[in-house]
Amino acid sequence: MKTTTRVAALLLGGVFWIGPAHAEGIADRLERLESQLGLQVAESTQVAQIAPSLAADFEVRLQRLERAVSELTGRYEESTYQSTQLKDRLERLNADIDFRLQQLEKGGGAGGAVAAAASEKAPEKPAAAPAAGQLGSTKPSEKLPAGPQVAALPANANPDKQYEHAFEQLRNGSYDAAEKEFSTFIAKNKTHSLTGSAQYWLGETYYVRNRFGEAAASFGEVLQKYPKGNKAPDALLKLGLSLASLNKKTEACTALGQMNKMYPDAAPSVKRRSEMERKKLNCG
Repeated sequence: MKTTTRVAALLLGGVFWIGPAHAEGIADRLERLESQLGLQVAESTQVAQIAPSLAADFEVRLQRLERAVSELTGRYEESTYQSTQLKDRLERLNADIDFRLQQLEKGGGAGGAVAAAASEKAPEKPAAAPAAGQLGSTKPSEKLPAGPQVAALPANANPDKQYEHAFEQLRNGSYDAAEKEFSTFIAKNKTHSLTGSAQYWLGETYYVRNRFGEAAASFGEVLQKYPKGNKAPDALLKLGLSLASLNKKTEACTALGQMNKMYPDAAPSVKRRSEMERKKLNCG
């Protein structure tokens, strides 16, 4: 037992005792650490001296970027506003012409439709023209009175102006002139974004004059060439109505029955009208 205690004491004494050589090694290591620490402090001081200038440069560049972003945002908002205004204008024009044409389909005549749009009084109903959904409506083209004359189209008018001019002719009830101008527009601008709409409105110029065969052909062109255009659902509806007016009940029912399948997102009014006409025709 005493021997074991002495050995333990000697071992502990050896652990805690540091010889001269070992002490010198520790001193060298401390000097190296102090030297390295001094270099790091010097480098940190240089970084601290450079940092303010870098911060100032970054601040200037950041301000420039913020101004550029602000200018681009302003331009984008202005462009968006202008686009919205144009879209609203076109929708109002479409709504107006659709209203006038619906009056014609009800038998009010072109004069009655123009008068209805120009005043708040209900239009008088002269002798009714054949309703679009009635079978056997195959009267020859009727000469309908035109509205106010539209100013002549400038010779150098661009495609957008050509379309607007033809549309204005249609609005005013100048169906012969509208037919010619829409036909010319389609022939000259086959790839224009408005050509599908022009083809639809060309069909309308035939439809309101009871030229149902030509109307059906024009509406069919819309569905064949521009099936994803804005007026495609309307064209499908009017194709069905035109075929019904030509006593082609089976074909009319087939066309009207495709509405929900081909255009599930069509306007509710178009879907309602399609279903209503199917009931009139007793489609299966």
